[in-house]
Amino acid sequence: MVFVATPPANVAKVIAAAIVEHPSAVITDVASVKGSIFRELEQLVSSGWDRIVGGHPMAGREVSGAIGAQGNLFLDRPWVIASSASTSAESIAVVEELVKSLGAFPVVRSIEEHDRAVALISHTPQVVASVLAGELMDAEGSYIELAGQGIRDTIRIAGSDSDLWTEILSDNSEYIAEQVTQVANHLLEFASALEDGNRNSVTAKLVKGNQGRDRLPGKHGSSQQSTAILAVRLDDKPGELARLFTVAAQANVNLEDVRIDHSLGHPTGLVELTLAPNSVSILKPALELEGFVVIS
Repeated sequence: MVFVATPPANVAKVIAAAIVEHPSAVITDVASVKGSIFRELEQLVSSGWDRIVGGHPMAGREVSGAIGAQGNLFLDRPWVIASSASTSAESIAVVEELVKSLGAFPVVRSIEEHDRAVALISHTPQVVASVLAGELMDAEGSYIELAGQGIRDTIRIAGSDSDLWTEILSDNSEYIAEQVTQVANHLLEFASALEDGNRNSVTAKLVKGNQGRDRLPGKHGSSQQSTAILAVRLDDKPGELARLFTVAAQANVNLEDVRIDHSLGHPTGLVELTLAPNSVSILKPALELEGFVVIS
């Protein structure tokens, strides 16, 4: 197998070369846009199409290079397989086996379905985060000092590699432009509702956002609503976070996620623990018994 993991602009050329250099190998890639690559391949490749399997793991980080590597990066994540009609079932099966060995699960989509989907759930969020983060450049320094976890969560992916994302956005420009325009129109509608004092409209838009978020699958594909949040005040000193985790482990409670919000100018922070709803009644008293202050 040939596994292509290059910048998007080079993927088609590397695949075309691999077709010749490795005449019996299955070739797959991890590029986040498929249409532009397969259109370029049509100009470069005349044979071997049965061995080309387009792939895209739906996982990643805003940190680039080896320093951003994680052993569990693909665990329980979808890995899209989007290929041409000429790709053989045998070649797809080889890539599916690789995907499963990395802890991910394969999802077969057409090239257009893939590119339209990632325009919504991956590429447009990058645009929105970058634009919002850019607003901070013109903000008063005193405003920035008040920044909390909300803005940090919203613009986290704005720290992604700008050169790489210029390639990605350009390669899927048609579908992204369509989606960004739709989001922009909805923001303008929100602004109009605020200007007009239309509280019902504002509420409706916020509720729609709640409902949209709840559609995202949680761990192992479960509903987002199948988890609860427990907020704990934590002193900013060595060993406190480890002590909290020890209490959870001793109580046999599995923490699905952890988020830390530091308090400005104070030696404390707020830790939000995501866990199963039926675990709250177990972990809360266990933490309080060890001297932790549980907020909710």
